[in-house]
Amino acid sequence: MSNEIDDLWNYMPEEIMAGVFSFLSVRDRYTVLHVCKRWAAAVASSAAWSFTELSFDFEEEEEACIFRTLHPYLVHIRHLKIVLNQYLELNRRLATQIMDMLAHKRVKLRALHIICQGLSPYFYSGQDLLQSVRLLCQCNHNIDLQHVDFRQMPFILDNGTVLLLASKNPNLRTFLINNRAPGVIILKPETIVEVARICPKLTVLGVYYTSLSEGLFQELVKPNRGPFQCLDVLYGGLEKHIPEECWAAMSKRHPQFRVNFEFAAMVDPTKVSGVLKASIPMKSLQFNYLPYVTDQLRLIANCYSQTVERLILYTAASDTVNSSLIELAKKCGCLKEVHCYCVVSQAVVDAFLLHCPHLRNYTLSTTLLSSMLPILCP
Repeated sequence: MSNEIDDLWNYMPEEIMAGVFSFLSVRDRYTVLHVCKRWAAAVASSAAWSFTELSFDFEEEEEACIFRTLHPYLVHIRHLKIVLNQYLELNRRLATQIMDMLAHKRVKLRALHIICQGLSPYFYSGQDLLQSVRLLCQCNHNIDLQHVDFRQMPFILDNGTVLLLASKNPNLRTFLINNRAPGVIILKPETIVEVARICPKLTVLGVYYTSLSEGLFQELVKPNRGPFQCLDVLYGGLEKHIPEECWAAMSKRHPQFRVNFEFAAMVDPTKVSGVLKASIPMKSLQFNYLPYVTDQLRLIANCYSQTVERLILYTAASDTVNSSLIELAKKCGCLKEVHCYCVVSQAVVDAFLLHCPHLRNYTLSTTLLSSMLPILCP
């Protein structure tokens, strides 16, 4: 049997092996590199590195030799995902070194996704990471980013950095900058309008609610633009008046247009109803630690029953929440995901299973012990 397996690997084309190795972590690719010449050739090919996740999750300096060994192959990366523990100085330094190397190697990067995990050190604002992002755009003339996701990079994004990303990458299609950054939001609505103007192919945009403006909607409904698909909005509690006519015009100009809305923790519940206009084609809603949600759930059931597909709810358990969820389940038959992070009654679970035939992923717990564990539908 061992000989048969060896023969199988000997006859397997290098392209197939490279495709298999592309699913491995960088640490495992380092191991593959030292198995044999055929495996080393396969893992060194561009196909193995096009989609790459770099996880900086180690603490020992000697582990960095993995990335030093693999540096020559990083030039093949097209879609890069960086995951780092921001609390560890070594992780931060390696992440910036990798991005600086990509800048000077002129890698043809097409997608950039940065995820920061762990606690943030005192007085750390991520300026080293943001400077590496700026350097990547300024020095790498081959860069043509089409997908950027900074939602899990919790640092304040300034207007200059956002405009630099847009101006250097006019073919952007996905631009998600609605991150949970501490402090005052400094992104101006005019900056987001300019981003939309510079990037006519933009189809998915993630922004703060305060960054929305009538000017942005006017830019997105222009006849020379392609189809716009999704607006991903983070609401932090600050007032902003967006006329219903703006949402209606977007739906008319882009029939497939949908909106994802997330409400930050502990926002004033009385402001939520003023934000959720009936004309918004709502696809996803997330309420983070909202103490009273019965009015909001009733509004969702009445206004978004034909469009809402995903609901995430952090709140306190109560009989009124149970009854509101049951009514919502009866009306919102398009739901595909429901995650309620509080104890609910068995009647709530039964209602969603009965009235939501498309439900595939849900968190609905009737016991406190497992209320935070996701349950996957069969």
